[in-house]
Formats: sequence, structure tokens, C-alpha cells
Amino acid sequence: MKFIIKLIVMLLFISIAGCDEDVKPIKTFDNQVVKAQLDALEKAKKVDLMVQDNALKQHEKIEEITR
Repeated sequence: MKFIIKLIVMLLFISIAGCDEDVKPIKTFDNQVVKAQLDALEKAKKVDLMVQDNALKQHEKIEEITR
């Protein structure tokens, strides 16, 4: 039992001693990078829609010819 109490006290001391107030927050992604990625995603979605529309038109033409 005494061992567990000593262990808990040591762990608390280490966790408190390990905290430093001079720690700076980690820099997150730059807004320009995020914006560029979102723009690329939107462009890819538009291209995908164009490809799907053209595939549908081609399918309709094939169906029309085979009737």
C-alpha cells in the first residue's frame, strides 16, 4: 500500500514538474495551405461532375443507337 502511495506521489510530482509555462502552442496549418487544398477539392468535384455528365450523355446516345 505504501508503495502505491509513493508511486502516485512521484507520478504527480513528475507530471507537475514536467509542465513549463513557456511552452508555445504548436503552429497549425497555414490558412493559405488549407485554402489551396479546399480549392483543389472543389475543382476536382467539378471535373468529376463533368465526367459523369459526359458518361451519361454517351450512355444515352448508345442506348438511342441500339434501339
